Amino acid sequence: MQRITLYCASSTRLQDAWYEAAATIGKSMAQEGLELVYGGGSIGLMGAAAKAAKAAGGRVHGVITSKLVAMEQAWDGCDELEVVETMQQRRRKLLDLADGLLVLPGGLGTMEEFFEALVARQLGDHGKPMVLVDIDGALSPLIDMLDDMMQRKLVRDSVGQLYAVVQDPAEAVQALLNTPGGVVDPNAFVPSGDG
Repeated sequence: MQRITLYCASSTRLQDAWYEAAATIGKSMAQEGLELVYGGGSIGLMGAAAKAAKAAGGRVHGVITSKLVAMEQAWDGCDELEVVETMQQRRRKLLDLADGLLVLPGGLGTMEEFFEALVARQLGDHGKPMVLVDIDGALSPLIDMLDDMMQRKLVRDSVGQLYAVVQDPAEAVQALLNTPGGVVDPNAFVPSGDG
């Protein structure tokens, strides 16, 4: 694994401990010699992770839209900053560049990124391991919702095998490195008459 894509919040209104957690993850990536790929922002959990990775000697690759650049949200400290036109292009690039995916607490964009990656994994379109980092229980409602969807047979139970969950940000990178990837057979995951 060489590159990890990080999906997370751009909000500047979060608890200090969450920014510290994102910084811990960014630093851990750098210490493992992994490139951080993310949404290119200078603020929120995104900015905290990217700046910490860079400060620890890591390489940072941002992907951001021209609209967000115009809103002065881009971080000019990235080793590489790709500017695309649409959020769809941004999501595609973030997924394509990744060898593995870490999901931290975030808003609508983070959820959209996560679900797009999860559906693509379910369909066998990629085999990248995915880890949810449930900082301070912020992702617990999402995890509970996924569990509920499995219990109600809206998705197969096997979907739960497509991602791992950790609570401790200090363990996130190692958890991702230890989470198996690989392209799956979509017949084992896509809802059908059985399972």
